[in-house]
Amino acid sequence: MRSVRHAFLTAVRRLAAATAVGAVLVAAPATAASADDCDQACQIDWAWTAQRQNALPRTAFYDAPDPLPWAPSGTLIRAETTSDYVVENKPVKAVRVLYHSRTSRGTDVAVSGVVLVPQDRARPAGGWKVVVDAHGASGIAAGCAPSLMRNLYHGDQLLRFLEQGYAVVAPDYAGLGTTGRPELVNKTAEAEDIAGAVRSARQAVPGLSGDWVLWGHSQGGGAALGFAERQLLRPVPGYRGAVVTSPAADLPALAAHVATTVPYGGFAPLLAQGAAYSDPKIDVGRLLTPAALARMDAARSGCLGVVTAMYGDLTGPALIQPGYTDDPRFTRYLRDNSLGRQRVAGPVLFLQGGADTVTPESINAKVAAELRSRGSDVTYRVYDGLEHDTYGAAIGIDDGAMADILAWVETRFAAR
Repeated sequence: MRSVRHAFLTAVRRLAAATAVGAVLVAAPATAASADDCDQACQIDWAWTAQRQNALPRTAFYDAPDPLPWAPSGTLIRAETTSDYVVENKPVKAVRVLYHSRTSRGTDVAVSGVVLVPQDRARPAGGWKVVVDAHGASGIAAGCAPSLMRNLYHGDQLLRFLEQGYAVVAPDYAGLGTTGRPELVNKTAEAEDIAGAVRSARQAVPGLSGDWVLWGHSQGGGAALGFAERQLLRPVPGYRGAVVTSPAADLPALAAHVATTVPYGGFAPLLAQGAAYSDPKIDVGRLLTPAALARMDAARSGCLGVVTAMYGDLTGPALIQPGYTDDPRFTRYLRDNSLGRQRVAGPVLFLQGGADTVTPESINAKVAAELRSRGSDVTYRVYDGLEHDTYGAAIGIDDGAMADILAWVETRFAAR
């Protein structure tokens, strides 16, 4: 990706190499030009600077009515047109939406997001066909909503769908953008946010088709599979299938992996706090070491780049308590929100980077096999050499497989 996120991922790899040889932490000013070569303190400074430069002001639009009057999930609360976004040096017009959704416990909650339509094409007969974007992990702070980022977080990939003439609906997930407690990787809550986004978008933007395809990467890949589980029980009309890329699906395996792999230690506090937001009886203090807990303010206010830099030197016993992998409530949360154990509505195109170091192929191959064993219509493909995301010379699964993703989406819309 050619974005702030792309540049930061490159810097994180340099940080991993530096911390592996015991780099001394010395504060230094960071710039985009020098960020790749500086130490951890400099990386943290650079990540905060990048986050602030990419952030849009959080306005009253994101404030839910208090008290929030009950309404069915997907009911639009408000919408506004904006030209705040800039992707690949191009202004992108969008419609922000705020709509009703449900937490994992069924509580009414407000969720934000955006709707994008092609600006250089006439509306086709039957309306704009829709791609719904379930985004990857961005953090757990309110400001980590993609709709509050100038580049829409991974807006360069969203542009690829717009260029093909599709509208894009991109929910933020509850607690991002809006006030609340983001239930990170809670498949029930995220699936509800996706369903509500589809319904509210049609209220906010006239001319959307009834047909839609779901695309999810990483955390969003797990959210997409969670929606596909939900679709068998409570179908949302017009669903034509899902593309999932390197999904966060087997959560116990992934939690253990990131907690012991440099430079992914920052995912450990995000998972722990997201689980505690979902289940208040989960004690983050029993999961993380004192050194990790001392940095939690950054995890609760910084987005993924800041959190990754802040925890770049912590891994294994320096990061997690022994109870991290056997705390009963936390392990139950991870197990209950894992994917692959139930049949999903298809068809599903499951794409995996063979060189993925975040959600490894060795883990996701088992998830895909389990889904197929339960009767799911899943096509599984591994792309040798592709990473989780694009950084430096590495190509991520979404960028490397985008031509195949677009071809499959076109086929789904053409199918009867």
